[in-house]
Amino acid sequence: MRVPNDHPLARSYALLDPNTAASVALAFRGTVERAEIEGLVELVLNREARATDAAAALRSLEHDTSELVADTIVRATGSPHPSVRIAAVGEVARRKLFGVAERSLVQLLTADAFWQVRRAALNALAEAGRREVLAPASNDPHWRVRYALAQWLETWGRDPATRAAVLGLLVLPKPHVERLRAYLHYRWTGETPAEGVTDDPSAWCPFWDWDPAVLARNLELLGRSGRRDALPVLARLVNHPDERVRSWVVLALREDGSVAQWAHALSYLGDPREDTAPVLDSLTRGVELDRVEEVAKHILAMESPPLAALKWAAAQAGEVFPAEEAATDLVRLRPQLVAVSEPTEEPFPDTHPYSRAAALTPARANELIEHPTQETSWFVLARAAKLCRVPIWHLAPQAPWKAPAVPREPVEPLSLPAINLVRPRQIGPGGPVVSPLGVSGHYGLPVEGYLRAAEQGVNLFFWEPNYVTLTRFMTRLSPADRRGVHVLVGTFEADPVKIRKDVERALRNMKLERISIFLIFWTQSWQRITPDVRAELDRLKADGLVQVYGLSTHNRGIARDAIIEGWNPVMVRHSAAHRKAETEVLPFARERGISVLTFNNTCYGRLLDPSFRPSDCFRYTLNTPGVSACFTAPSNLEYLEENLDALRNPELADEVREKLLKRGAWMYREDTVFRKTVRAEV
Repeated sequence: MRVPNDHPLARSYALLDPNTAASVALAFRGTVERAEIEGLVELVLNREARATDAAAALRSLEHDTSELVADTIVRATGSPHPSVRIAAVGEVARRKLFGVAERSLVQLLTADAFWQVRRAALNALAEAGRREVLAPASNDPHWRVRYALAQWLETWGRDPATRAAVLGLLVLPKPHVERLRAYLHYRWTGETPAEGVTDDPSAWCPFWDWDPAVLARNLELLGRSGRRDALPVLARLVNHPDERVRSWVVLALREDGSVAQWAHALSYLGDPREDTAPVLDSLTRGVELDRVEEVAKHILAMESPPLAALKWAAAQAGEVFPAEEAATDLVRLRPQLVAVSEPTEEPFPDTHPYSRAAALTPARANELIEHPTQETSWFVLARAAKLCRVPIWHLAPQAPWKAPAVPREPVEPLSLPAINLVRPRQIGPGGPVVSPLGVSGHYGLPVEGYLRAAEQGVNLFFWEPNYVTLTRFMTRLSPADRRGVHVLVGTFEADPVKIRKDVERALRNMKLERISIFLIFWTQSWQRITPDVRAELDRLKADGLVQVYGLSTHNRGIARDAIIEGWNPVMVRHSAAHRKAETEVLPFARERGISVLTFNNTCYGRLLDPSFRPSDCFRYTLNTPGVSACFTAPSNLEYLEENLDALRNPELADEVREKLLKRGAWMYREDTVFRKTVRAEV
């Protein structure tokens, strides 16, 4: 029997269609119909559902305070989608479900592969006052999570009477804990901490380079024999944050790694917060089972194997080889295996659709097939249909229900006004003539924001592939209008072929004929700029694909040397807090007529202070001799309008400059301590 077209099940059936699930879920927002609520719950818990669909369902359940929905929110913290996990953690905090969700939140804090999820879990646990479970964040691989912990600890320890208890929460092994203690001591007392000892990879890795692109190329140039000889060192790089480096390490291990070297490498893959699963998969996928067996048995035979290696080896027992063959070792290592075992999921309540489906008997299943409206869950009905060997669509409503159509505005082409440049300047020899203030798409400024910037005299934009709104803006322009604006694009690569691909992708994505300014992004080492890279840049320019090229860097020494060698333009950090470029970089540029672009003029907003306007940060850099242009990265029209005022009114009053410098000196001191403590990689 089919579900009647006017029954709530007819509407919730539409959630089963991936093409309409998200829009249907949003249409159910605020519903009190049990069938629709259960349909939303099932969509949230469906591990095969897309992130957008599950997130829409979660939002549509915000009003519901039932135990079913509360249970669903807690379970959604285990979603396969990071965005859904973050949203679920937010709902846990909003509903104050800390008691039932604590175990899930701790699991996220200690094992999630995404730092954004771990930070959300940390904040939720801290808000709930669960201070004693926060210690793992003190050695988190990502500095943003460590910083979130430091902010809570600093707040809790402002009263001197509580500081001993707060510091007592930092019980994990050094060295991150020591650095966090030093940072907290500074925040509480103002005393600058002593220099800490850091691990210098070049001391143990002869081909090390801080620039990941260079390190990856160095590994490639070693050749197979060189990588084979370097395997004792390569094992320590198996969890390097850059995939290009990891891939060469994995290849070397697969080609020539000994059993002991495999075990050594696996020992570095013990922290799930570093997203080790893909590395393990690429290391072992397609490898002969005999080799996997040999490595696993070698690890199990070790007296005290590293936990990461042990967990992997134990998983091979019963899969790759009979577990009985390693029974003695598995029994001996049982205490350690318990420590690395995966947490078990809480059983579903008896009234949950999943429990009802599991409890179906053949008789009850047949009854539901005959009378589907006796049930409110399509998950249960699907189980009944399977037991009775009936296609689920036999129960579907005759006329599929559709969510009310949401009218969409047609995407009209954009027409740029004539851009009247204010104080224009040329960037590089034969380069574009641009506005001194450019706009970056980093924070997703709405499309109309770029149009507004152009109306105010901006013709310079900063683009990367994930800047969606800037891409939309560019593609909605006519070819003639696109020729009237200039885009700065860059590459993180160190290989000529890949650099050309990055150029071609940018041209294709923005429908450009030529890139106005192309930079080798964030150069950390001159090893990145090999003769073949420089030759490729010259070819791109000769081919008419790039107007001018240069490089960007945080390293003032590299920026100075680049200027001396004739690179033009050069991009470098500069603000009222980071002023050393004024003496170490900009004088060399002025002497040689080199164009200098600056970035990070507000220190990601941390430089801002009520004593001056945000636009004053851009006035400061643009009034610094030697600076050609800078970029603002607003997220909305309000921020854009404020920052564009630096273009319209460039003068910086002396009293405002003094306030900026005072704030900048404080910011620099804070930033220096922060970089050497919380953010230090040890």
